[in-house]
Amino acid sequence: EANGTYATADSISSGTQIKGQIYSSTDLDVFAIDATAAGSLEVSFDAPTNSSYTDYFAVYLYDSAGNILAGNSTGEDISFTAGVEAAGTYYAAVSSSTYHNSEEYGLTVTTSNTMGSAETEANDGFATADSISSGTQIKGQIYSATDLDVFAINATAAGGLEVSFDAPTNSYSDYFAVYVYDSEGNVLAGNNSGKDISFTAGI
Repeated sequence: EANGTYATADSISSGTQIKGQIYSSTDLDVFAIDATAAGSLEVSFDAPTNSSYTDYFAVYLYDSAGNILAGNSTGEDISFTAGVEAAGTYYAAVSSSTYHNSEEYGLTVTTSNTMGSAETEANDGFATADSISSGTQIKGQIYSATDLDVFAINATAAGGLEVSFDAPTNSYSDYFAVYVYDSEGNVLAGNNSGKDISFTAGI
């Protein structure tokens, strides 16, 4: 402390856990990690609480311009991955969420130079869509109610596109909308779901 800004952020090493504490509801802990190449950053947060209903912590990953790459509010252990398109310094920030808890937490950020394993932000339109390969899973996160993740795949001939969605939830409540579009924005297939789904769109 005080490590509440980019300028005063604590430097951390890939794969090494750092301990911290949100001592008040207005405290903000910021950590800086260097990525040596494009790839992905995996964030693992070890919460001192174990509540799936009460959010004590907000854990987010930012680029150097302050854009959110991924994140979540939580009251239990979480992990998430964000793709990064270039080498540089990235920032993980921890703060209070809806409620405050001052016990010690653990944070680990791990860098990877493997491209294509996680979405990159902002990928919220056809022009900025992340390219994906047939049969290869990509990880993503809807970090807010207004976030949109778009992925582009090239089909070499007429046929079908099979979509398999691995949801983090297993609920009859619809948390996710998963749809396939053509290049003109027409819906080819899709569904709303709170659990794993798969469907096929003819092309």
